[in-house]
Amino acid sequence: MKSAVVREIRVADYPDIYLLNQAFNPRYAVFSEEKVKKKIETILQHTEDIIFVYEENSQVGGYIHGSPYELLFSEAMVNVLGFVVQENHRRRGVGSALIEKLEQWGRNNGFNGIKLLSHPSRTAAHRLYEQRGYRFTKDQKNYIKTFE
Repeated sequence: MKSAVVREIRVADYPDIYLLNQAFNPRYAVFSEEKVKKKIETILQHTEDIIFVYEENSQVGGYIHGSPYELLFSEAMVNVLGFVVQENHRRRGVGSALIEKLEQWGRNNGFNGIKLLSHPSRTAAHRLYEQRGYRFTKDQKNYIKTFE
């Protein structure tokens, strides 16, 4: 992990973020590099979200995207909207470094905890979460309606 750092995202990171998204799910390829760039700009300029990237030797090898999460039945939390680590960076502490940075940010900004969803097939990720003190709370179905 020489010359590695976890830092806030920059707009210039968009090509690496695009590639990470594609590696995570090839269907995301339809969301072009230019759209990823514009999305980063929008998030940075118009939301309270935070995105941290893991950078090693000038390459982004992972990111975690957290968003303030207000509920009518709970204290404020950070909702993880995206968490991707490049395959060749897995099992090297990259995911732990990213989630630790988000946890620190959440604590420092007065949030009560972190909430995240994870696909049932991602058992290695589940082990990471459980090792860090996250607890499984429920199975649920995810529904989406898009407006054409």
